[in-house]
Amino acid sequence: MEKMALPRKTVGTLVGERRRTRRYHLLTRVDVLAAGALDVYWGSLRNLSWTGVALCARQSLKPGRLVTIRFRFQDEEGGEATESLAAKVIWRNGDNMGLEFAPPLATGSPALQQAPCLVAHLMMKEA
Repeated sequence: MEKMALPRKTVGTLVGERRRTRRYHLLTRVDVLAAGALDVYWGSLRNLSWTGVALCARQSLKPGRLVTIRFRFQDEEGGEATESLAAKVIWRNGDNMGLEFAPPLATGSPALQQAPCLVAHLMMKEA
């Protein structure tokens, strides 16, 4: 009698694909927590770079305001992860605003360790 091989548990979505870590996909909804305020606002991610983000949000956050941006990620199995980075509002135009990471995601920056999923997302986009 021939022994049947048990299927290997994989994290990836493709048959036979094996990953050491889960792969997370960035969701477009972000939370914005203004410094000194208890309210949590949300916005829709317009674009993302190593230095900051552009959001569409209805809250009236003025340039110069310090905030924390909470990014949401989801894996193939529905699991969620969040990562937060400090930022400063640098421009506002209607419902759109630009935020600059403080500090930016640059070599040697502590922000790189705070946001491994975000860094992986940016690296994948550049590849």
